[in-house]
Amino acid sequence: MIHVLYLDDEEHNLTAFRAAFRRDFHVHVTTVPSEAVRMLQEHPIEVVISDQKMPDISGVEFFEMIMADHPDPVRMLLTGHADIDAVIDAINKGRIYKYISKPWNEAELKRLVEEAAELCRVRRRSSQLNASYSKNLLALREALDQVRQESQSHPSVPEEQKASWGETLSRAIRWIEHPESDF
Repeated sequence: MIHVLYLDDEEHNLTAFRAAFRRDFHVHVTTVPSEAVRMLQEHPIEVVISDQKMPDISGVEFFEMIMADHPDPVRMLLTGHADIDAVIDAINKGRIYKYISKPWNEAELKRLVEEAAELCRVRRRSSQLNASYSKNLLALREALDQVRQESQSHPSVPEEQKASWGETLSRAIRWIEHPESDF
């Protein structure tokens, strides 16, 4: 089930959101930004929705604050105010997925949350694959480096063969470090 965090300074909006989506999602709601950060740390949140206009912090500022520690959850900005500057900031600074107007359309919001959760899953899987890829590349680089060193010090291998192997292994290591280059 999708974990959704909704931050809004208006309690009645949180109540309406929870009532509308409690059967579809794991709903986490709060009026306090620091509590929202705690929820992000304690739960596998996939979608973060924030109101833009709040007394202590804007939705964009909240998204900026959480991005470094929580890059994968997809961010959506919800507001009752048509503020083009907020939209631009949300896209550029808060890296939001969607900008949603209040009052929300329940079916549309449900669909957007489901799409956002799928995007979050793709991001998390991509992060895992990148970490695995990096680890494997490092291990391969170390193995190739060791083979190059051993081949260079082997007494029965002719010098020209050592040079050829060394160049081949050096090209392989350069490719590992810079796969976009043409070696």
